Amino acid sequence: MNQIKRLIKKGIRIIISRIFNELEKYKHDRLKNKKLQLIEKFQSVGYNFRLNGDQHTFRGHSKIIIGNNVHIGNNIYIAGEGGLIIGDNTHISRNVTIYTVNHNYTSSALPYDDSTIYKPVRIAANVWIGMNVSILPGVTIGEGSIVGMGSVVNRNIQPREIVGNDSLVSIKSRDDYHYKDLINKNRYGGINGRLLKKEEIKQFKYKYEDKKEANIVFVLGTGRSGTTSIVDILNQNPKCKAYHEDIHQLIRISTDLAYFPSKKDLYYSELDDIFKNKIWPLSEDQIIIHSDQRLWNLVPYLETYFPNSKFIHLKRDIYSTVKSMLSRDWYIVNEYPEVNKHDWAKYRLQADRLGVMSSQKWSKLSQTSKCAWYWYYVNQKIQEELNALEDRRVLKVNLNDLDANLSLLAKFVSKDDFEYKITISNKIKKSNLSKYKSLSDNQLRAEIDNLIDEIR
Repeated sequence: MNQIKRLIKKGIRIIISRIFNELEKYKHDRLKNKKLQLIEKFQSVGYNFRLNGDQHTFRGHSKIIIGNNVHIGNNIYIAGEGGLIIGDNTHISRNVTIYTVNHNYTSSALPYDDSTIYKPVRIAANVWIGMNVSILPGVTIGEGSIVGMGSVVNRNIQPREIVGNDSLVSIKSRDDYHYKDLINKNRYGGINGRLLKKEEIKQFKYKYEDKKEANIVFVLGTGRSGTTSIVDILNQNPKCKAYHEDIHQLIRISTDLAYFPSKKDLYYSELDDIFKNKIWPLSEDQIIIHSDQRLWNLVPYLETYFPNSKFIHLKRDIYSTVKSMLSRDWYIVNEYPEVNKHDWAKYRLQADRLGVMSSQKWSKLSQTSKCAWYWYYVNQKIQEELNALEDRRVLKVNLNDLDANLSLLAKFVSKDDFEYKITISNKIKKSNLSKYKSLSDNQLRAEIDNLIDEIR
């Protein structure tokens, strides 16, 4: 009888142990899948990225770029709407908060209103950030620096600087010779500082910076001009990999650069950091294409940074473009407050802030006239910047004649005779269709023609 009892108890223990193990495996697999789904939302992630623990809060995933061998501790809170870059071999400990966005306390309500201010945070390579650190909007943390536990980072940290406590006292700096020696020897710490093997370092993913000499094509337009359709068309060719508005930080950078050209070095520096850390997603023999309405004033930077780059000016006739813009509520009154989290509305180009028109005159323009002004101004700027390049680097395509120019497009992009088929993407949404149909073509044409005659 006692032996039977012992066998029963043993059997129960085995069953309980198996149930416990299955539950633990289920919890582990569920957490792993949750992390994978989270990581897939980021704009770019390198090799050996590790999220420790089970509590992670990220906002603005599409503006977060993470390099190789980056480790982030439990209970992280990142508000990345303003743009966040984390360089290679950076380790961030537990209970860290990073903000790239702030409330606007200088606007229309107390203590602040519902508008926001974006300020990117840039964390360079080989940085160690301790527990309970808070990083404020707009901060740059230099390469090889160390931020001690409990620090509030409210200023830029210099390369290799070591800082600590809540007043951010500079304690000392890393030894330059030792630091550079470790870089030259490719000695980087992984989990808990374990030295990465050569085989692991070889798996580090290439960045855009590593591929400066590669074949890359940029498609420039005004928006509502076919920049989505051309991506779908070019992706028919296995030699090509095309992306539409893949780098969301450009929405802010492009507009701020237009408003504050004197700060060009600041914005170019941020672009440098983006391409230094953004993972190159292609195989060796593929051509990458970026199609984005926000590239219109970035040609001088892009054509220098990528010396073998080419540019396509995709243009659609003004009447159909403006009509499409109107159906999507471009330049409606209070467009930004109405769409508070919509970057494209938040950073819609304003003629008075560019200094090309008085605020009084701009405010009196109708929605149609503002859209027409935007079409004219952006296409004119694209034309001016592309005129400065060699002809071999430029292709001008009218969306209305795209079907007849597919062969020319193929030879320009991939130097072959690939037979593309026309596809139409980003069509008028059903919710906007009735508004689109209600717009009078004759009235639109008359108003647009008057506006263009006036600003020419």
